[in-house]
Amino acid sequence: MKLFSNSFLFLLLFCWPLFGEEVNKSYVVKVSGIKIGELNWQIKIDNDEYLNKLDLKSKGLLSAIYNFKGEYISKGAIHNNELMPKKYKHFWKTKKTVKNMEIVFNESKLISLKQDPEEEEKIRLNIFDIKHTSDPLTSFQKIMMGEKSSLVVDGRRLYTMTANSDENTNQTAIEISNYYNLWADHKRNKFEKIIFEKKIEEILPYKMFIYFDGRVFRLEEN
Repeated sequence: MKLFSNSFLFLLLFCWPLFGEEVNKSYVVKVSGIKIGELNWQIKIDNDEYLNKLDLKSKGLLSAIYNFKGEYISKGAIHNNELMPKKYKHFWKTKKTVKNMEIVFNESKLISLKQDPEEEEKIRLNIFDIKHTSDPLTSFQKIMMGEKSSLVVDGRRLYTMTANSDENTNQTAIEISNYYNLWADHKRNKFEKIIFEKKIEEILPYKMFIYFDGRVFRLEEN
């Protein structure tokens, strides 16, 4: 814990934006070498609070066929050098569907879950009794700051992110384990792992590989 606190303070002083300022990066999203979208990532610190936001939209030759838009927002507080999530929202839209999710935390414990459209079946796991959880953006942010693992709840799934870093390549692999679908068969695990490459002096990665449902989504800084 002491090591993480020291790493956090270093990043806060030298890598994080000053209070009221922002860090932004844009990425090109490709699958099998074909551009399918663009992503903008924003992180902001202001008065011991943080904002983590992703905006994703379809771009490229396939956008006329496969059109999508996603927005992901995480807000929370910094308490005793730790990120404490408060609220996470995501919005996903394609030609055939629109989905909204909002989850609320209190002291790293889920206290509210709302989704539109509402799920017809009953939830299969009492997620509200599980402690020390974070939303996916906060968990990813913790790992980028040096934590080795984080327990994630995103409103649809519960899983553990575990990081293994290679200082020689600036590469970190995040394995996904202890995977539970909250509304469907617990054995269905489409989310496999994330690999990202990041310079020590920067807060956001310059390259990412997301392994999901047998495909690899490649994100490169634009």
